[in-house]
Amino acid sequence: MQAQQIARRLTLPMADLLDRVAATQSRAMVHAHIQAARLVRGKRPLDFIGGPATEHEVVVDGPLARVLRYRPPATRAAKAPVKPVVVVASLINKYYVMDLLPELSVLDLLRRHGLDLFVLDWKAPGDLGPQLRFEDYVDGAIAQAVEEAARAAGTSAVGMIGYCMGGTLAAMYAARHADRVKSLVLLGTPIDFHQTGELSRVTKREVFDAELLMDVYGNMPPSLMQSGFKLLHPMEAVWKYLRLHLDGTIVEDEARARQFVALESWLDDNSAFPGGVYRRYIRDLYQENKLVRGQFTLGGEIVDLRKIAASLLNVIALKDHICAPPASRALMSLVSSTDKRALEFDTGHIGLTTSRKSHEALWPEIAAWLEARL
Repeated sequence: MQAQQIARRLTLPMADLLDRVAATQSRAMVHAHIQAARLVRGKRPLDFIGGPATEHEVVVDGPLARVLRYRPPATRAAKAPVKPVVVVASLINKYYVMDLLPELSVLDLLRRHGLDLFVLDWKAPGDLGPQLRFEDYVDGAIAQAVEEAARAAGTSAVGMIGYCMGGTLAAMYAARHADRVKSLVLLGTPIDFHQTGELSRVTKREVFDAELLMDVYGNMPPSLMQSGFKLLHPMEAVWKYLRLHLDGTIVEDEARARQFVALESWLDDNSAFPGGVYRRYIRDLYQENKLVRGQFTLGGEIVDLRKIAASLLNVIALKDHICAPPASRALMSLVSSTDKRALEFDTGHIGLTTSRKSHEALWPEIAAWLEARL
């Protein structure tokens, strides 16, 4: 056992470093594809695109996450009280899907509406990963971000946005610390994990052994996670690059070409999933569905979703293949919130934050909803 611990102390940080190298290589490959396709059509090369896009500052540098502050413009901040919002992204993907490009940034849109954003930027777990627990994230890192946001605003309760698994973590926090969350926005958030769609089938105990994987790897490698997501639509990864070269509509439209590069680069920019959390994530949520059944515990206490009392906006993507709509809708009947609304939008899981339709029609409505409740 001691030899295994020493090996993991050496190999897991190295694995995280190799993940960063792989993400850099992937971004370079995407740029190469788009530049070659544009060159053939006589179009000028695109400038290099890296994320995130909007200016921000690091206000907390903790062991599990950095807290990034996206301040509202000075002209907005001077006219109204500070309205703090903590943003919780998934542990699986980088937060900057919400800040892809200057012209396609959810975070920039929200801050221009006067919201003071405190965004959790999760760190790679390294050799801590196999021992990390849900409690370390919900009652640790998220609680620290809430404390920082509340201190900056001089208040005790804040707004919160949770996306994908980050929404699940945000819901857990709101249930355990109801007095600290004034308004809660969830996006593509699984609550009833047996209703998530294809993912609920491929993670069944008889076909998927998360315990064995974590015994071998320590943390869940992002390459394995992304392979699993890509297998949900196995030909899409091939066809999108064929379309890029054969169909000139993306390549010749600079705005669409920039969006393609930014999104494809983000898709392969991931960190390992901490092994200790991953074991419970698969076993207790996907396989045993304990959260919706009122059996999931943190710190020895049941996470009772009925204790969520914050104003709730539950945003559901109707074409979501990661979190099918019924998995999110399940929350509505479980919370105690009197001010609650399910907002269903015709897009996919990633389209909630990256489609132009969402930026034009969905996010101004979300921003207005938050403004009215903070």
